[in-house]
Amino acid sequence: MTALSPAPDGMVPAPRRSSEKKLAAVDAAPVDFELLFRTAPSLLAVVDPMRDFRIVAASDAYLRAARCPREKAMGRPFFEVFPERGDSPGATGATSLRAAFERVLATGEPDALNAPVRGADGRVRYIVHRMDAMEIEVLRTVRERNAALGRLRRVGEEADAYVQGTEAGLVPALRAIEGSCRLFAAMQGSHLDARTSRLLSRIGANVNRMETLIDGLLGLSRAARMHMARKRVDVSEAARRVAAKIAAREAQRTVAVDIAPGLEAWADEGLLAMLLENLIGNAWKYTRRRDDARVEVGAAESGGRQVFYVRDNGVGFDMALAERVFEPFVRLHEGTEFEGRGIGLASAKRVVERHGGEIWAEAKPGEGTTIHFTLGTMHG
Repeated sequence: MTALSPAPDGMVPAPRRSSEKKLAAVDAAPVDFELLFRTAPSLLAVVDPMRDFRIVAASDAYLRAARCPREKAMGRPFFEVFPERGDSPGATGATSLRAAFERVLATGEPDALNAPVRGADGRVRYIVHRMDAMEIEVLRTVRERNAALGRLRRVGEEADAYVQGTEAGLVPALRAIEGSCRLFAAMQGSHLDARTSRLLSRIGANVNRMETLIDGLLGLSRAARMHMARKRVDVSEAARRVAAKIAAREAQRTVAVDIAPGLEAWADEGLLAMLLENLIGNAWKYTRRRDDARVEVGAAESGGRQVFYVRDNGVGFDMALAERVFEPFVRLHEGTEFEGRGIGLASAKRVVERHGGEIWAEAKPGEGTTIHFTLGTMHG
């Protein structure tokens, strides 16, 4: 038997009941504060301001609202998990939140959504952040945008694969057809009648048109998918190189080319070359009817931005059709005089848009065309 100490009045106390012992054990157990915090219904996160605002705790409610798994959040910098506003596809518009964190850290004063927790030395050790309705909406919008961008990226990759597959499958087949036609004509020699000769010529012309179309599709795909690395580019020199290459290809023509000196842009050099090849190439092509053909490349300041232009004195077009000139496969001039499949200006538009710029056309029938374009902000 267990010995009992006598009560103060000499009475022997009654032994504790088992339920009382259990309550005493519960009272003596340490409180699991982490569990309490995690299961709190409030949308709370705790960051360490001295370690890149690293997330050290978060309630399940916060992570559910942010749709972020716990293992992807804990121990990582807050603005790595939830990027700040910028060009990143995952940006959440958190720039103002970083400013709020830094303000609380600097002043030690709380605001509506952020409360400092001080250590024994009086310094701010942690910041408790509460998510509000606006932040939830921003995160929801970003998730929807990221999902849409993902779908768009997959569609682009499928389209790119289709174009590449088309080139790999069709180009060899077209060349085989063209080669077979030439071989047949050579074998027939003088026995080849006029009607068959015309048919073979028609086949050859259509093969060339299909190859031109495939090349255009590949160019359009490259304009949208090519890796872009901006730097300061000498636009004048790039335009001179393009004009020299076209002039060598069409040595039978005389075209006066005027390229303004000192033109510069903050752009991807390869994409800029593609843009100028399309624009100068178009100007060269559509001045074919003129003995005094002229192509001009320059720039002007407008509204605080640099607007480049490529101008010619060629056939021009009706401005009622101006919105269609940058659509793929649209040709405003039919016939055999002006070759092409209507992809050059569509490629040019994609290059300009990738640089954050704009492109538009001005023209008058019989008096020429001017293509204006911007390339975003100049840096560096």
